[in-house]
Amino acid sequence: MTQFYLVGEVPVKMIRHAEGTTVLEAFNRRTGRFETNSRYYSMIRRDDTGMVREITSEEFVQVVERLQALQVA
Repeated sequence: MTQFYLVGEVPVKMIRHAEGTTVLEAFNRRTGRFETNSRYYSMIRRDDTGMVREITSEEFVQVVERLQALQVA
């Protein structure tokens, strides 16, 4: 199961594998790619910053495409 989040302006996907592991991939604006980054896990779980918003996969794709377009510009 995959859940999609915006942490501030960073798109993050949380992938839960059947065997019980969870992987977080965050979009790196500098490289334009997703990188495994577990530091977002506690932010998403606690959400004590008010910066975390769960979004749909469609919204996630739109945000990523917008950020990737800024990379090209």
